[in-house]
Amino acid sequence: MIIMAPKKKVEEVEEAKVEKTTKKAPKKAPAKASKKKAEEKPVEAETKPVEAEKPVEEPKAEEEKPEKPFTTKKPRPLPRPVEKTELDLDEETRRLLGARKTNKASLPEFNRIDSHKNKSLKVSWRKPKGHHSQMRRQRKAKGSLVKIGFGSPAAVRGLHSSGYEEILVHRPQDVQGITRTQAIRVAGGVGKKKQAEIEKAAKELNIKVLNPLNTFEEV
Repeated sequence: MIIMAPKKKVEEVEEAKVEKTTKKAPKKAPAKASKKKAEEKPVEAETKPVEAEKPVEEPKAEEEKPEKPFTTKKPRPLPRPVEKTELDLDEETRRLLGARKTNKASLPEFNRIDSHKNKSLKVSWRKPKGHHSQMRRQRKAKGSLVKIGFGSPAAVRGLHSSGYEEILVHRPQDVQGITRTQAIRVAGGVGKKKQAEIEKAAKELNIKVLNPLNTFEEV
């Protein structure tokens, strides 16, 4: 036996299901949005002020620079020009000086044997005396030996390139007795004060100084 439910109860159950699916929780409006709307005010039209025309500026006169304050510092002395006076040399002496200059340009270096290999050996020349020394035997590329042919002419040997005979001076008293063909060279250990005195004494006697003060080059 199949018992049929009444039609009214079936319809009520279906309506209840439909109501559950259709019913939803009411949406709550955000509180911030309502506050923003309350705070919003009608925007007033912005009015930009009209800029007034700037007056044309006249060119300013050049201001005079203030003078530098007076200082007690002494200005640095400028270098004294080198006096390149020459002797009245004869033609033969001039020729020999020129020949000495050209010979020195092609002069080889006379160094001690094996000085470039051993640090304990100085470069200054020493004659090789070894029985099997390649330099003593004058082998190729083993260094040159000191010979008479490399020397300068005897007439101009020891002279300055200007033709003067150099005399080393240590004090003002040494200037006395210098001849016209001689020139003085102040020693390296002499101070500036004493060198100035030496130069003053040499100037009075009309003597040439080969290495004067305040110069960037040698005579």
